[in-house]
Amino acid sequence: METITARIPKDLLQDLKEIESEEKTERAEVIRKLLDGAVKEWKVKKALEKLRDGKVTFRTAAKLAGLTYVQMLDQAEQANIPLEYSMKDLEADLVKLKGKK
Repeated sequence: METITARIPKDLLQDLKEIESEEKTERAEVIRKLLDGAVKEWKVKKALEKLRDGKVTFRTAAKLAGLTYVQMLDQAEQANIPLEYSMKDLEADLVKLKGKK
């Protein structure tokens, strides 16, 4: 594991102390959990942006975000991104499904 150092404002430090106390865990663990959540959120946001701009497919967006296809569909729906599922997409999915039998 790598070590990082960061300067943070006093109010953010106070928030961290509050979370440490509430979660009954060490500061380093709190920071790791918060950072992990923020990185996951950022990945989803970027994948949704690329999806909205038509730069990636739903499957690629899901992979970029670290989500399943269904989870990506849910995220896109929440972000009001329409499902553009073509006949070509359906045919490709059917081929994949047949191959799994």
